[in-house]
Amino acid sequence: MTRIEPFDRARHGDGPASVIEGVYREFGFTWEPDGYHADVVSPESHYVAPAAFFDVAVTDGAVVGTVGGEATDGVAELKRLYLDRRFRGTGVGRALLERFVAWARSAGCRRAILWSDKRFVDAHRLYAKLGFATVGDRICPGDPDRSDEWGCALDL
Repeated sequence: MTRIEPFDRARHGDGPASVIEGVYREFGFTWEPDGYHADVVSPESHYVAPAAFFDVAVTDGAVVGTVGGEATDGVAELKRLYLDRRFRGTGVGRALLERFVAWARSAGCRRAILWSDKRFVDAHRLYAKLGFATVGDRICPGDPDRSDEWGCALDL
């Protein structure tokens, strides 16, 4: 059974970085644990409440999914929603996304935004199911692969 664990259990060494690294390797992206991905190597120091949060999905003691978010001026930005490929299509990703939306609302945000690599087609279907609309595209700033991304937004 998969369960969503709160931030206080998503500590360094508990597996969030390994899930994200696995997705990056699956899609052929560059993995930079000391640079672009430092936030998931130690989420406890990068996603600090109340302006941010980070949760994980756990199955049999192993992290299988991650989600983070940051809130600024009434806008919550989804960060680091990643799922081990064995758990895609099982409802775990939806549960993590719903957790983000609930956190954003509880933080008083009026809008949620996200940026997602255009190759993450399954994720884009999930975002659309929960009401996110595509609002733009960009080349991801700071990304070593200069990924082409879709921007999506949801009024809360």
